Amino acid sequence: MLFANSVMLWGLLAVSVPIIIHLFNLQRYKKVYFTNVRFLQQLQQQSRRQSVLRHWLALLFRILVIISLVLAFARPYIPSPLSVVSESPALASIYLDNSFSMESEGSNGILFDDGVKKATEIISGHSNSDKFNLLTNDFQAIHHRLVSADEFGTLVQDVEISPAVRNLTAVLGRQYDILGSEVAEYKSVYLISDFQRNISSFEGFMPDSSIHHYMVHMKPVNQSNISIDTCWFDTPAQQPGQIIDLHVKLTNHGSVAVENIPVRLIVNGTQRALASFSLGRNESATGSFRFSIRETGIHHGFIELNDFPVTFDDKLYLSFEVRSSINVMSIYEQQPGPYLRALFGPDTLFNFTETSFRRLDFSEIHRQQLVILNGLQRFSSGLTTELERFLENGGSLFIIPSSEHDLDSYRSWMRSINTVGFSDSDTMRIRVDDLNLLHPVYKDVFETGPDGMAQLGQDVDLPWVSHRFRFTYPPRKDVQTLIRLRNGEAFLVADRFGEGQIYILASALDIKSGTFPVHAIFVPTLYKMALNSVQQQSLYYLVGTQESVNIGSRTPGNEAVFRMVSADGRMKFIPGHRTVNYNTHLFALDAIKSAGNYFLIAGSDTLTAVSFNYDRRESVPDYLSVQELYDMAERTGFTNFAVISESERPLGQVISELNRGRQLWKYFILAALVFLLAEIFALRLLH
Repeated sequence: MLFANSVMLWGLLAVSVPIIIHLFNLQRYKKVYFTNVRFLQQLQQQSRRQSVLRHWLALLFRILVIISLVLAFARPYIPSPLSVVSESPALASIYLDNSFSMESEGSNGILFDDGVKKATEIISGHSNSDKFNLLTNDFQAIHHRLVSADEFGTLVQDVEISPAVRNLTAVLGRQYDILGSEVAEYKSVYLISDFQRNISSFEGFMPDSSIHHYMVHMKPVNQSNISIDTCWFDTPAQQPGQIIDLHVKLTNHGSVAVENIPVRLIVNGTQRALASFSLGRNESATGSFRFSIRETGIHHGFIELNDFPVTFDDKLYLSFEVRSSINVMSIYEQQPGPYLRALFGPDTLFNFTETSFRRLDFSEIHRQQLVILNGLQRFSSGLTTELERFLENGGSLFIIPSSEHDLDSYRSWMRSINTVGFSDSDTMRIRVDDLNLLHPVYKDVFETGPDGMAQLGQDVDLPWVSHRFRFTYPPRKDVQTLIRLRNGEAFLVADRFGEGQIYILASALDIKSGTFPVHAIFVPTLYKMALNSVQQQSLYYLVGTQESVNIGSRTPGNEAVFRMVSADGRMKFIPGHRTVNYNTHLFALDAIKSAGNYFLIAGSDTLTAVSFNYDRRESVPDYLSVQELYDMAERTGFTNFAVISESERPLGQVISELNRGRQLWKYFILAALVFLLAEIFALRLLH
């Protein structure tokens, strides 16, 4: 037992006062004469014994009263490992988890509502002079300051559920920054959370031994949930009138299997497909919606299921654009080749242009999706600069060498972008032996076998090559071979530069160099190159995590700004934008707090749609237990910490005992009253 105000123990000297009074009692007995004293002698002896006993009991109880009162004013307590007694104002930062997982049901109702109550109770465990900081997942500027207990109570009542997700390491780092801006003898941080496993990590965090840490563990009752995790298309470019397969992934996070869960697809306000899923416990499954889109332009919608009580992940918003055409440009040296024009010219899906290198307008390159260099003999500095910028922004480039090209010019530029180059030529006639059927260029081109994998038949006819250039490779291993010759050397390779794709052919595109331009494999190869050259905008982004969105070459035109409008029209704001290398990037998207489809508008024109969904990390109902949290804190190096679980006692009382130890002054006040009553009883009973 320790004393918070040990100076008051000098008051024990007051015990001498009743002792002195009792020892130096000057009371004198008077003799009273009776006619018959023999009868009263026995009564007088008995009264004297009672008086002595009464005086000694009174002395004892008075001493105990004084001792009890002195000890009560000395504020005795039984210390806890975290108790610190300080008369100066303390600082406390309280983190309240307001993520979607806190909407689950707990033993005391909704976890978030119980968390708000516990945050208020923590204040009652502190002194009125202490300062407090409230922190939530939103990291709002209004919360980055220390306030009084009354203002804290107002702030915590205004907190709402938020889609933001924060790792505990980031939360503690922010709390340390706030507390570090002030000087105080005693500082503490509180974490009120359900401690989901996927966000409860202290990895890389260095705890401060001078700060006390309290982890208030909130335990949900229901730990089941079904979530729509993601969706995707097989191909980046969608064509009008084409049958589209939209793939979707669902996960059952519960311990009970579910069957025939209906999931529907809504596109442009109309239900386009319906599917059912059966999921085992803690199992994920993928399925697909097959539908067709006849109109070009912007399309938006969502995938939806019904699942309670966690509902934020039951709807996945998406948006995409069906292009009316794909821009393909062929740049030639002397005269255009007939093969490219015959392939792309008649097809209305492609906006095909051919231009001579000498008459090339470099500003036209950034408007293309696929640029084909058909037989150029050399590269100019202006062309290489524009091509590098084109590739960095996600364009696709197909390099077809000339039979008489300037080898040094090719080597110099291709070495500068760290890609495959050309070496010596080879005129030996050799046949193509293999195609990389796993590459997107050849995916879905050939029929699949019983195992679901595409296969080339034994007697398949493949082109011959009569004149080619050997490749030299950069010092890395991520270059992909699309077409391989019988001797094992590559004939067509694919590489990346920036966000773009580079395809390089080993021979010129003429009949003298081989049969590739007149072979059946030529058509799907170039066709899929063009389809895959469309830089697909993401079907959706995550709320609160997207710093910028690339919308390609779109600009506000004559308007000064863009406008972003939600599909329901309830939210409108002006995003920032910046154009870099012909690409426009949107900023200030943190204004979007709700999942949904949003339209980008300039003037009266709707340019594109952008979809936002909530982070699915909150979908996993997997929580750390009290013991796991305690062990993790110890491994991280926390010394002054406590894990507080569900308790019948008010949290404020628990916090007070942890901060100040178990206070005993109330018991000594009660003891003083008991001794005082005992003295009164002794004096009256023994009178």
